[in-house]
Amino acid sequence: MPAAACAGAALPYKLPWALRIRNNYRSGRSVAHRHGGVQRVYDEDGKDDIGVLKGVLPLMSRHATGYHPISYAVWYEYSKGTNTALKKDVEAELQFQERLTAAQTYAIYVKHLVDPAERAVLSARTGLLDLVEDVKDTVEDADKKTSGFDSQLTKFEKGLATAQNIADLKGSVSTMLVETRRTSEGLGRINQSLDHSRGEVQRLTEELRSVRQEAQTDSLSGLLNRRGFDLELERLLPKDGRASALALIMIDIDNFKVVNDTYGHSLGDAVIAAVGQFIRDCVGANGAAARYGGEEFAVLLPNHAMPAAQKFAEAIRARVEQGKIKRRKDDQPIGGISISAGVAVYRPGEDGAALVDRADVALYAAKRAGRNRVMLDQGGA
Repeated sequence: MPAAACAGAALPYKLPWALRIRNNYRSGRSVAHRHGGVQRVYDEDGKDDIGVLKGVLPLMSRHATGYHPISYAVWYEYSKGTNTALKKDVEAELQFQERLTAAQTYAIYVKHLVDPAERAVLSARTGLLDLVEDVKDTVEDADKKTSGFDSQLTKFEKGLATAQNIADLKGSVSTMLVETRRTSEGLGRINQSLDHSRGEVQRLTEELRSVRQEAQTDSLSGLLNRRGFDLELERLLPKDGRASALALIMIDIDNFKVVNDTYGHSLGDAVIAAVGQFIRDCVGANGAAARYGGEEFAVLLPNHAMPAAQKFAEAIRARVEQGKIKRRKDDQPIGGISISAGVAVYRPGEDGAALVDRADVALYAAKRAGRNRVMLDQGGA
């Protein structure tokens, strides 16, 4: 049973200093837009963006990349002014020239606007292309050095057939030994190159795996981050829109602002990390848990109908309520930490956003009903 998986002594959870990251709140006033593997956040009303756009277009026309989407991304961020590192690099280049080249624009784009996972892909792709060129060069070189081997074999065969004495045989054998040694050296270089390439491919594959995992993990809670959640939800949704027992639990820490205001953001971070640990303990291998944003979490449960998902939600709620989170300065536990949760199950034909919306509605129904409780989507099965 899910509750049993979460049961046991309530362990104190302290936040490691390495994870002291200020938690953020979901304001609901911004929307995210993905461009080239990077998520940018813009104002919903677009008023600020319109003002920035007026300055972006002249800048785009002035530089070598022109009206390319990458150029727009760079000059938008430059004009916006919030990406200070990008602005500093652009201005450093413009001290020595009036126009950025296409190569410079792309380099700034990759450095400042592409996330680590995308950079790893670009790096791996470049590395693999270099490997292909190296192997091709080695093979071509070996081919040149071994191209005469076939004709030498023919000559060797004729030499053996026409040899009249030991001296003739010795000459043919000596020539063949030289050609064989030359061919062997060429093939040896190919083998060395292939061994090196195999090692590089393994290294790049491991690097990609590590970066992908890091890019999809929230460092504070140890769960999937929002990007990881979106990818997992997309993977679990039926591709043909047919019925599927996929459940979603949306979770929010109750009165979290009060915790921050009372104890400070360091303890607020500790609460987020502890709740993440409690959720991970309860969910285990039964599903995927994520920090959705701020103090809100999400749990995806494939092959779980509403009754089973409700039990998981109740188990998580009870585990958090029973948990102990201690203050670092005096090792004293704080009480009153609880969560509210909303549960929804997938409806045939709906997209991921609709499922999230219904679970969110149930979550805020739990908030309105008094918090520290689980509410179900009214249309749930």
